[in-house]
Amino acid sequence: MKIFSLNIITLATIGAISMSSCINSQEAYEKSKLSGFVAEQTKDIIIKNTPKPDLTPVETKIQAVEMRVDALDADNKNAQEVLNKLEDKFKTIENLEKESKTEFERSNTSVVFFNSGSSMLSATSMQELYRWKSSIDKAPSTYTYTININASADKSGPQYVNDRLRVRRAEAVKKFLVESLGVKANVNVVTNQEAFSKTYLLDRRAIVSVSVK
Repeated sequence: MKIFSLNIITLATIGAISMSSCINSQEAYEKSKLSGFVAEQTKDIIIKNTPKPDLTPVETKIQAVEMRVDALDADNKNAQEVLNKLEDKFKTIENLEKESKTEFERSNTSVVFFNSGSSMLSATSMQELYRWKSSIDKAPSTYTYTININASADKSGPQYVNDRLRVRRAEAVKKFLVESLGVKANVNVVTNQEAFSKTYLLDRRAIVSVSVK
């Protein structure tokens, strides 16, 4: 009987302990749940009450910078268009200048003739050189140019005689241009001009021309 009573007491004690443990676990769970709720509420309160930074000044500055960049792009575009137009004009002027130089060279070429075996300038040749010099002086465009004298001789006579004759003819023309007509430009003398026609009169000549620099 005593043993039975003891077992009952023991069971009662275990039950009480188990009940106490359950109560304690439930309380811990409730506290944990409450703690999580408080944490979430605290987080929401912090987020709601934290002041947001005012980005308006920064955004205003960014807009101002963007407007300046757009304005600079527009200015650059306009400047490029102006440069393109100027380049086109320069090209046009350059082409006209080239045409003008070519025309100047073409229109200022003269030919004087000599008697057979002679390097003496005739009155007609002197008049032709004077006319040529006057034409250059009256030209509307002023260029820096070199005078070219190409002297030739016909095929009659020995080669060495004709070589010397070409030199004398070129020097006679150069001397008249410089000393009598006062030419200041550089003079380039070419004396290897071979005869090219069957008419000896045409081969006894000196061609005076200009080359624009």
